[in-house]
Amino acid sequence: MGLPIIWLGWSALASVGGSNGLAANMLPTALRETGLLMVSVGVVTGCVGLVAAWLVTHYDFPLRRLFDWALVLPLAVPTYLAAYSYVEFLGFPGPIQTLLRTFNGAKTLQDYWFPDIRSDWGAVIVLSSVLYPYVYVACRAFFLMQSASLNIAARTLGAGGMRTFFAVTLPLSRPALVVGVTLAMMEVVNDLGAVQYFGINAITAIIYSTWINRSDFGGAAQLAVTVVLVIGLLIAAEQRARRDRVYLAHRDSRVPPAREPLQGGRRWAAFGFCLLLLALGFGIPVGQLTYLAFRIVLPETVAMTVAALVPTVILAGLGALITVIAGLIAAKLAHRSGTGARGAIRLATLGYAIPGTVLALGLLQPLGQADLWFNRLTMALWDWRPGLILSGSMAALLYVYAIRFLAVSHSTIDAAMKKRGDSMLHAGRVLGVRGPGLLFRIDLPTLMPALLSAATLVFVEIVKELPATLLLRPLGVDTLATLVYMRANVGLFAQAALPALFIVLAGLIPVILATRLGDRRKV
Repeated sequence: MGLPIIWLGWSALASVGGSNGLAANMLPTALRETGLLMVSVGVVTGCVGLVAAWLVTHYDFPLRRLFDWALVLPLAVPTYLAAYSYVEFLGFPGPIQTLLRTFNGAKTLQDYWFPDIRSDWGAVIVLSSVLYPYVYVACRAFFLMQSASLNIAARTLGAGGMRTFFAVTLPLSRPALVVGVTLAMMEVVNDLGAVQYFGINAITAIIYSTWINRSDFGGAAQLAVTVVLVIGLLIAAEQRARRDRVYLAHRDSRVPPAREPLQGGRRWAAFGFCLLLLALGFGIPVGQLTYLAFRIVLPETVAMTVAALVPTVILAGLGALITVIAGLIAAKLAHRSGTGARGAIRLATLGYAIPGTVLALGLLQPLGQADLWFNRLTMALWDWRPGLILSGSMAALLYVYAIRFLAVSHSTIDAAMKKRGDSMLHAGRVLGVRGPGLLFRIDLPTLMPALLSAATLVFVEIVKELPATLLLRPLGVDTLATLVYMRANVGLFAQAALPALFIVLAGLIPVILATRLGDRRKV
């Protein structure tokens, strides 16, 4: 992760006074609009995610068991696909306005009023509808681990359900709430397709425009460094807020979390709230994609999808393999090394918090410079010029994928290694197994479920990744994500609904696996 960040910092300093001033002029607007969007999405996701987790863990109401796992499904829908789907659903040719014109007899948009979803408030609603599961998953896991004795004590002292929530549950759930909201806000910073489509001057969209449309690398580097500083401040503030504070009371297995049966209108209010969340975050986007994908199936659409699917699978497969190997090595080093090495590995896994646009921008020039030096060397030695083997091939994408998703594989493998312990490895050594034999006969087989889980998660993340792929993909190569992005931005999203549906189906894989394994802590 150090190379792109250091290069961006150097480029930003070198361009001070030499850039055309665009970054300085756009920075206040970018920070204001990005900050407003982050805070708005953070507040909405925090409120709805916390309430949903509180309802499914503390109360019984119709279809509670279904909502318990189904409320995670919106995580399978990338933010940019949700934006495109909502615009199609609520736009002029969409089903809602078509039905409205049927009743009021209007012919054009000037004949009636309808709110424009492509606005700031529309972006907040759409992004929140697919990002609230970050808060829901964190708070739900926390509530299930929390002792029921605290709530029982509050009820014994005469506190009602609402007072218990605000006086006991809400203060204790602060760590999980902060983690979930921070993750949602980081996803807002990382987003490119949705903010561009809604016309918001978010900082990632301005970085992309500054480099691609205006060829101002120095200005883009200055903006990118600002993003890194903002994310660093978010992480530091979150860790400082939790420092030296204990919020968790371990649950006594003899006192399971109590669920109070809701009666009358309250049970249907809880049911309606959860159903609304599921419909907004999963039902409407997936329903609209399915309708568009199968309304008219043309041979050219199928051919276009297959052409994008092949490089997507290749990139995701190779990226998952490389990232899992790197995660395994990092987990082993952290397991055997001292505090210093573990600190370095922790820094290396922070790439997941850095937007793909920033990482891609930080790799463009150094990889191009490396290609230049290598071509000069081959020309001097063999009179041969291999071309852009790093910056113009899949190697750049695989590099940025390994940086961006190392945290996903490392955390999964590291948790499995800690749970397994070293007793099996020690037993193998006592029986005379050493070196590669120990690795392939004992170590890897016992970690295989974690390795497969990590590879699946990374594979899905790469399939959904848009900003870095958009900047670093080789010429003439489109993945499913870039194909959808390019079609949507020229008003032809309906033609890309089929590849978009493939992205959502890929995103459902970790949700289904997590549901079957009974582990919803990481989806």
